Amino acid sequence: MSFYEKNDIVEMAVRMEQNGYVFYDKALQRPDLDNETRSILTTLRDDEKEHEKIFQALRDKIDQIDLEQNSNWEEAQFYMESIVKTHVFHEPDKAIQMVQKAENAIDLIRYAIQFEKDTILFFFSLSKYVKGQKAEKILDAIINEEMKHIGKLQELT
Repeated sequence: MSFYEKNDIVEMAVRMEQNGYVFYDKALQRPDLDNETRSILTTLRDDEKEHEKIFQALRDKIDQIDLEQNSNWEEAQFYMESIVKTHVFHEPDKAIQMVQKAENAIDLIRYAIQFEKDTILFFFSLSKYVKGQKAEKILDAIINEEMKHIGKLQELT
């Protein structure tokens, strides 16, 4: 596996977090949010920025991440890319469109829940290819954080 391939996987994670930030930031501009929803969305937006920083740090120290050398690496890479491409917010414009498409705050929350589920799927799948205690702990922590996000969002529905 080349450096480029490792970096590419981490870059996918960075982009997902950036796009989540765009979604939550745009959502906070909606006038139809109550204070509780606004507070939770603010927390989730800020969490996305923190996750982005974590993955940027990993990207900058890519040699500390061991992605499993796998005879089926092409298949694994294809699978990870397909998760990203079918992700609710695979591009910043898509995230903005989803905010605009939401007819009300409940629709917005449903999109956010789907985003968090997609994110968990991506990171859970990525965890299958990661070796090394430090990287595994980071992924586990982020998966747990994303699961908490879903819980917070479900409280709003």
